[in-house]
Amino acid sequence: MLVYARSRSRSLVMVAILCLVASALVAPGRQASAAQTIGYPTFSGPAVPAPPVAYNTGNMMQAVYDSESSGTNFWIDRLLSRSGSDPSDADGGILMTRGRALFMKTHNPGTLGFAGNVAYIESISNQSAFTVAITPGTFTEQVSQRWQAPSYFKSVHTSGSVRVEQTKFITQNNVAVANFSITNSGTSATTLQLRATSPYATSGSGNELTGSRSAFNNLTTLSPRLSGDGFTVTSGGLNRSVTVGAGATVTAKVVMGFVTNEIPESLTEYNAYKGYTNATAFATHVRAYNLWWAQNIPYFDSPEPAIKKNYYYRWWLMRFNNLDANLPGQTYQFPTSVEGALGYNNAIVLTQPMHIDDLKYLRTPLYAYGDWLSVGQVSKGGRFLDNPGDPANWSNSYTQYIGEAAWRSYQIHGGQPGIAANLAKYAEGDAKGQLSFYDHDNNGLIEYDWGALTGNDADAVSFHWRSGNLDRTESAYVYSGALAAAQAYDAIGNTTKAAEMRTLATRVQNAVVNVLWNPTARVLQHRHVSTNTLDPWKEINNFYPYAVGLMPNTATYREALRLFTDPAEYPVFPFYTANQKDKAAAAAAGNPGSNNFSTINSTVQFRLFSSALRNYPSSYITTTDYKKLLYWNTWAQYVGGNTQWPDANEFWANWNGSSITYRSWIHHNILGSSNWTLIEDVAGLRPRNDNKVELSPINIGWANFAVNNIRYRNADLSIVWDDPADGVVKYPGVPQGYSIYINGTRAATVNQLVPFVWNPDTGAVTFSGTTGTVAFSTAIAGLRSPQQVVQSDARVVDELAKAGVDLTANLTNLAQGATVSASYTGGGTSTGGAVDGYPVNEPYWGAGGSPNAQDWYEVNFGSAKTLDEVRLYFKDSRPASATYRPPSAYQIQYLNGSTWTNAAAQVKTPSTPQGNYNVVQFTPVSAQRVRVLMTNASGAKSGLTEIKIYNR
Repeated sequence: MLVYARSRSRSLVMVAILCLVASALVAPGRQASAAQTIGYPTFSGPAVPAPPVAYNTGNMMQAVYDSESSGTNFWIDRLLSRSGSDPSDADGGILMTRGRALFMKTHNPGTLGFAGNVAYIESISNQSAFTVAITPGTFTEQVSQRWQAPSYFKSVHTSGSVRVEQTKFITQNNVAVANFSITNSGTSATTLQLRATSPYATSGSGNELTGSRSAFNNLTTLSPRLSGDGFTVTSGGLNRSVTVGAGATVTAKVVMGFVTNEIPESLTEYNAYKGYTNATAFATHVRAYNLWWAQNIPYFDSPEPAIKKNYYYRWWLMRFNNLDANLPGQTYQFPTSVEGALGYNNAIVLTQPMHIDDLKYLRTPLYAYGDWLSVGQVSKGGRFLDNPGDPANWSNSYTQYIGEAAWRSYQIHGGQPGIAANLAKYAEGDAKGQLSFYDHDNNGLIEYDWGALTGNDADAVSFHWRSGNLDRTESAYVYSGALAAAQAYDAIGNTTKAAEMRTLATRVQNAVVNVLWNPTARVLQHRHVSTNTLDPWKEINNFYPYAVGLMPNTATYREALRLFTDPAEYPVFPFYTANQKDKAAAAAAGNPGSNNFSTINSTVQFRLFSSALRNYPSSYITTTDYKKLLYWNTWAQYVGGNTQWPDANEFWANWNGSSITYRSWIHHNILGSSNWTLIEDVAGLRPRNDNKVELSPINIGWANFAVNNIRYRNADLSIVWDDPADGVVKYPGVPQGYSIYINGTRAATVNQLVPFVWNPDTGAVTFSGTTGTVAFSTAIAGLRSPQQVVQSDARVVDELAKAGVDLTANLTNLAQGATVSASYTGGGTSTGGAVDGYPVNEPYWGAGGSPNAQDWYEVNFGSAKTLDEVRLYFKDSRPASATYRPPSAYQIQYLNGSTWTNAAAQVKTPSTPQGNYNVVQFTPVSAQRVRVLMTNASGAKSGLTEIKIYNR
């Protein structure tokens, strides 16, 4: 999201920027001359650290980790380290280390401890986590000795002859640890007083302070615990006196756990680190942190070091901007990406598909599936909406292609039919919901009257032509979402629904082609609805239909792509939102708006180029254009093109022909993505619905590359290219050519970098388009299609259970189709809302307004059924209201004659009811009528988004 805001904080900041951008708007001729002969950027900076081991066709990331696992100095930390005064962060306000939910929104490195603004989900109260004061003396940070890596931060503070080296980090499960080494270089001993304090833990005894605090938006309750080695509680703080002999060093450690019930590991981890020595604490953390890379990301190699480093930087961005709070209820219950933890910190649907496109290449589906499950579960069965956990940012529905990206993630990872069924339901709801909400004249096209809905804000020049609704080319994403739903329905054998969604997609396609195509201008244009006039002012958005393959591949429609040969209209770089001739026309008409560029723009331009090269071949968009986009997109991430300082700001502005003179105040943001381009376009992997492997590379002239150990359904897939024609062996011991490896074993090699499909059942290689020479191929048994995969990882099983899918067994849900009733049904709810098969936040049944202390919800099967398990999905309406909370207690009862009787031996998980997912198992009972009797929580009422009943 670029310039105009939906929140007060952003709009206040952006007013000045808008003025700056407007005043700096470049005239058309000058704009063209700045970019029309653009070549390739030049990178600067120190040598990019090489991996510590040579390439192998097995698990390269694991080999890298194993070579260093006995120490504490790891390649990814070295690769992404930052030292001294960082030009993107001169005051040290950014701390790279973070936990699942705990991080520093702002960081004050000059104060020992975790000073600044600590956040759990989001800022708690604009205060430090804890600080440590050392007296006597005045300790000053030596900025030149500051050093941080993704896993930890190190600083040096001096006062006279005393030197304090601080090493601090935040563990996976939200424990903040600060290690201190205090050295006295003087000639006599000195006694120092150390005092650690926290606004969140102020009472206690012994060596520990505790507290309790509501987290952001009252989404959960934190139980902070603060302790220190050799410290004792005095006057609301932890205190320790140390005497440091001349030339001696003394160590100290302070540990703070942000403990929550929903992450029991937070207490376990706090107690463990509390008991560790400094060295053990540090080694345990950095090894665990770096092991995650080995376990989760594919290795990538490139002949361009800047692009290779950016690949790993962007994986760090994805990890840093991911919230895994496991919150019970209908907010952040799944791991989900956020647009920018250091800025507008919410799961915003605009950018979620871009994140999913990268996240699907993590070796677990946990994160990619988490994104689309999260969106699907909070969108009320309709158009996709931002997460309600942070309604200030932005609480709307924006241009997005989540259904399309979600389906690609399923093509990569696969899983049981229930996964595809949920995906189909969500994507169908979004496609239909977009048209229902935005298609006011019912012509099959969404209408917007506000640039913010595109995510481009004041950069979206088309809205400055005339006020009022525009039929939009972004309708292309309704088309692609409907096709994604159709493919998901195909996967579960629901041909009727698949046909219905393809019919919807065709309706949108016909509307785009027939309503928005301007045959005179030979381009798609938005339509001004009230005047039935095509809008001549365009953005990159006008080409979204080409990006998703909606447009027919004819010479007529390919003509629109000619605009990309003219940098005065669409320069490769900067990758602006607006057509630059149209932006100049708008400025001349008194509506300059803004003219920013961002990774969100390069993302959609990559999508366009990728599709155009494969689906709309012409002389207008070439592999050279793609390569330039790849290099300039990478260059923009680095401050001044210096590979030492990657910083994916929210957006950039004021390109002067050689440098970016404004970088947004939101640092390390994921407004867009790009690692998928390296895997899918450069290396060529094209996700499919069968068990074959398809490669379709965009040949940008690289003599070599490798993508190693992608988790592809039930196998490990690697792709290697080493050009046999250049006479140089890039990967010793690895055959030259373009090769596929499965589980470390070579499956196929082609001597040229050309598209081909490998059939694992037969070993056959087939070419599409350009042919090549098959140097090697063999069959490899067992490679599965997506729907043949069984997902069994405990966390994946858990996240799907929260979404109403049981991956452990294919059982009949006895509640489906049953007659339901309740003691009381509140306004806006219905009893049927809890038995529609999906525990989305709406529709639901709720007892809001009930006068009862207890309420019940009954399921009548019509005849006796045997059951022994009930899954209850309790409504929790926070943060919007206090109306619904999980009950304080509940019982499963069955009608025994005329008496409601508690089911015997009920075992409840969790033992205390929580929002959303609860499961209760009991002695099997045969009954026709079953109910859940709920004791309403104090000040609230009970509700169910879903109930599922099984005989396990």
